[in-house]
Amino acid sequence: METHVILPGEIGVSDNPSTVLKTCVGSCVAVAMYDHDAKIGGLAHIMLPQASDEKEKARPALYARSGIPLLLNKMIKSGASKDNIIAAIAGGSFLLTDRKVGVELNIGRRNTDMVQQVFSSLGIPIVRQDTGGYFGRVLELKLEDGLIDIREVKEKKQKDTESEVISDFKLEDLKNKIDKLRPVPDIARMIISRIKYSGAGAYDLERYIIKDQALAANVLKLCNSPEYGFQKQIHSIRRAGELLNPETFKNIVLDACNYNLYSDTIKGYSIEQGEMLNHSFCCAEVARLISQEKKINNPDVIFTAGLLHDIGKVILDQYFFEKFNLIMDKIINENIQFLYAENEVLGYNHAQVGEIIAREWNLPEILIESIAFHHQPEKAKKHPEAVSIIHIANCICSMVGHGGGASIPGNRINGFAISCINLQKDDVDKIIEKLPEVMNHNESPV
Repeated sequence: METHVILPGEIGVSDNPSTVLKTCVGSCVAVAMYDHDAKIGGLAHIMLPQASDEKEKARPALYARSGIPLLLNKMIKSGASKDNIIAAIAGGSFLLTDRKVGVELNIGRRNTDMVQQVFSSLGIPIVRQDTGGYFGRVLELKLEDGLIDIREVKEKKQKDTESEVISDFKLEDLKNKIDKLRPVPDIARMIISRIKYSGAGAYDLERYIIKDQALAANVLKLCNSPEYGFQKQIHSIRRAGELLNPETFKNIVLDACNYNLYSDTIKGYSIEQGEMLNHSFCCAEVARLISQEKKINNPDVIFTAGLLHDIGKVILDQYFFEKFNLIMDKIINENIQFLYAENEVLGYNHAQVGEIIAREWNLPEILIESIAFHHQPEKAKKHPEAVSIIHIANCICSMVGHGGGASIPGNRINGFAISCINLQKDDVDKIIEKLPEVMNHNESPV
């Protein structure tokens, strides 16, 4: 069987009996339709209920009101009959921790309500529905027989880990072992080639550096080292390019790229064949959108914080690979969140590991707190607004299926973070509307 994954804001139609249409949703709604006579099926990943006519015309698959009729028409053009089509829907979760938050912020419920209205107006029966709750779902439609499988991705209740002390953790060994993180080889090779043969400038190099959180971390570490003696810390890749003379900046980038570049097979970035890298970049873009929308902090600094927030996972993946696989097995088999799986397997988690390394590398405090507290924004003392933005961006990416792997449960949004930046319904809608464009740009430049 060949599985075709439907991404957020997309639709897919097929009459190939060996095809399985699949999507993972949180607050979004998965809409599956099937004609048993023609054996034609379709699947849509609906992100928002509706928008202006202009917006729906530009991106019809994004919205329930325009996306469902679009999917129906594509199925009919492929040979399906409207009279024979049945539907199933899943998702529409309410993924906020603070259950006192008003319904207006509940995108999931609004999505579900609109999906039901559209199907009612079309006269197509919904024969199966699994919506609401506080968890994600994976929906699969098998074209061979029209079988629809909906799997709930629930999280187990966990003990409070706030006071948990890192156990069996040789801190000095970690500091000595991790001098630099290994960058993604293809991106690193492209940067080296551009510097050596094309005379690339700082702006051009930035476009490539921000595609890789390990490389960005290496560059910021080197820029903030005592060797360069800056009175103020450098918070973003763009700022580094502005402050350093071109040759110095290029040499720093080359140094960051060259580390272990041609070593044996690199085991890093093993989550869903690069989804960790994609998630970090998506989170960075969403965080920048929130920063711009709410006019909070420097968007470039917030982007960098979003890019680096999961740097602890990169460390675990690159230096504790065998245990990292145990973590992934626990996540997939027991449906628990990444943070809790790490605590159970290792006795500590990626946020703690990331904070240790960020402090060792003398990164700015705003980046340290974003790395350390992106799951617990209420613990940020100096930069709660910035950390809240990173937390919300991280959760939004998870809710729409860019959470670092389809099998990983989405994180809930913390009520403190919502209050801290005064997040409103319109803010969330604007961000989600822009997500497909962000995701389309979220491609490696190599």
